[in-house]
Amino acid sequence: MKILVTTFILALLITFTTAQQKTIDSLKFKLNRSKPDINRVLLLAELIRSYYQYKPDTAILLGQQAYELSQKLKYAAGEALSLNRIASAYATVGDYAKSLMFFTKALSISTGIKDEVGIARAFNNLGDTYLTQGDYRKALDLFKRSMSFSVKLQDHYPMAVTSLNIGTCYLYLHQYDSALFYFQNTYSIAEREKFKDFDGDIERGLGEIETAKKNFQPALYHFNKSVVNYQAASDKQDLSITYLSISTLYLNKKQEDSSIYYAKQSLSNAEDGSYNKGILDASERLWKLYENKNDKEAFNYLKLATAAKDSLYSQDKVKQLISLSFEEKQRQQDMEAAQANYRNQIKLYVLGGGLIMFLLLATILFRSNRQKQKANKVLETTLNNLKSTQAQLIQSEKMASLGELTAGIAHEIQNPLNFVNNFSEVNKELVDEIKNENNIDEIKAISDDIKQNNEKILFHGKRADAIVKGMLQHSKQTKGIKEPTNINALCDEYLRLSYHGLRAKDKSFNADFKTDFDDSIDKINIVPQDIGRVLLNLYNNAFYAVNEKQKASDENYKPTVSIQTKKENNNVHITVSDNGNGIPQNIIDKIFQPFFTTKPTGQGTGLGLSLAYDIITKEHNGTIKVESKEGEGTTFIIQLPIA
Repeated sequence: MKILVTTFILALLITFTTAQQKTIDSLKFKLNRSKPDINRVLLLAELIRSYYQYKPDTAILLGQQAYELSQKLKYAAGEALSLNRIASAYATVGDYAKSLMFFTKALSISTGIKDEVGIARAFNNLGDTYLTQGDYRKALDLFKRSMSFSVKLQDHYPMAVTSLNIGTCYLYLHQYDSALFYFQNTYSIAEREKFKDFDGDIERGLGEIETAKKNFQPALYHFNKSVVNYQAASDKQDLSITYLSISTLYLNKKQEDSSIYYAKQSLSNAEDGSYNKGILDASERLWKLYENKNDKEAFNYLKLATAAKDSLYSQDKVKQLISLSFEEKQRQQDMEAAQANYRNQIKLYVLGGGLIMFLLLATILFRSNRQKQKANKVLETTLNNLKSTQAQLIQSEKMASLGELTAGIAHEIQNPLNFVNNFSEVNKELVDEIKNENNIDEIKAISDDIKQNNEKILFHGKRADAIVKGMLQHSKQTKGIKEPTNINALCDEYLRLSYHGLRAKDKSFNADFKTDFDDSIDKINIVPQDIGRVLLNLYNNAFYAVNEKQKASDENYKPTVSIQTKKENNNVHITVSDNGNGIPQNIIDKIFQPFFTTKPTGQGTGLGLSLAYDIITKEHNGTIKVESKEGEGTTFIIQLPIA
């Protein structure tokens, strides 16, 4: 019997995989013979739909082709469809910042052309992104808005998709009756309309409900049916999710070995499918399961979970979210500024014309001695009015720019605060639920949910805190007092502080450092803590550069950082050099910009050199410049006035 079942599953898998490849081959064949028209856009969109889960990079490239062709054809619906496909591919690899950006842009285009199909699609996709990140209340609201459009259009496939997503939200909100209702509704639509690609999702949802109710045998039955469907479709992402659900089931049954086995199956499929969220969830599960059993295995899975979390939620992702909104605000501000400049030019032309008229009048009156004094007064009044109007226009533009910037920053702070508010509301409901619950196991489960929500509240609270601190630190004026300081001693102190600090973090880190101090330099008036912060940042960057080059070089390479001070005329020069990889010439002009960094995700904030520039130039009336040759090293030169 087992052999027959195995043979059946294998045959089903081969059939589905072959059918999928035939679909892809057919679409490619049609594309090769298609003209650059609307039909080609739609063919590209269908091909992307087949690729985005297991070849997201290819899907993104094809999406860009579809989007550019739609722009040339002035086919707005195609632009929105292409952006939705691109966003789905970014969501697959866990880049939720870009995913949200493209989904939002697609919604804006669809709304602008009143394309209700496109609006429904965009709302559903936005909801799916928030669902993946655990913001179930926000996701539920977006799914219901999508459903209202699909019902109005009587578009059955989107209705089935959105119904399934709404059921999933209610499942994670522990409203199991509502979840069951929407899963059954999805099944009814799919059965009636002969949709075959919902079976795995529905079976997994039913299994989750049975698991929550401690009905483990029916739950396992549904999960196994879900696995068969996803294996047949080669859907690695959903396989990873289902296997983790089975791991949870066995964890609830206190069968940890089985839970570990299925968690490893979940991790393997997530890695095969480049599904970062699945890698994070499965590795966290394995880390916790091994924590009191095998320290080595626990540590390995903890490292994997940390890397996945960094990929999904790093500071660079936060900065991307900030920069995306800021760029959009900046674009709007530039458009408004251009319009304002145009209006100002018109006003100036009018005023200039008036001035010319008054000059002509003055010339005429000048010829008549009786009118000379009156003409001069009129001319003087006109000039004063012109200057006053110009000053008012300049001030008006400054205030408009300040208002736009303030609104942009407030919007970015609101994003993590929304997460905090949403999870706080969920915890309030869970606390009310626990008061009326008598089942100890259920109380424990609800308590675990409250704990997890509190961890998310803490995480997003820290996100908001980091954004605020970064903004404040970059914009604040130093309150330090300048005092006579031995610059050589300060340079040496922070050099050793940087080196030993990096050694404490990484015992394998090692580098040479050389000093060449000019003993003729007397004490100079500076704010020592601020200059120390500048030096520490330059040293840390230099040591980081040589350490990265050492990792990719042979044993003949000797990482070295050098510091030199020199007195020239009435200035002191401080030079910090390294023999690292250097800075590419195409970005060297950007390194002093706020939030710009060349370091990998999670290893740099992009504020250090910007702060250093402000401290040197604005607070100490000095200069800081950089010289670099790619592959050979980088040198920073600070010039401070002695007087």
